[in-house]
Amino acid sequence: MASFYPHLYQTVLALLVEARERAGLSRAELGARFGLTEQFVISYEDGSRLLDPAEYLAICRAIGVDPYALLHEAEKSADG
Repeated sequence: MASFYPHLYQTVLALLVEARERAGLSRAELGARFGLTEQFVISYEDGSRLLDPAEYLAICRAIGVDPYALLHEAEKSADG
């Protein structure tokens, strides 16, 4: 299934990857915070798996980023 707003979704993913990297977390480390595998993180970061809202919130919290601020930033970036 694809997003109805692919550019905005790709912007959100790019910001999530950037936030994870800024936090100094590997994909494996982030996955471990959920009790999930590195493959889970790879699959949403490369866009092969869509995140549901609950997963998005949990990932943001695990990275230490405000999920609402990240969405706001993505929306501004995708519009401009």
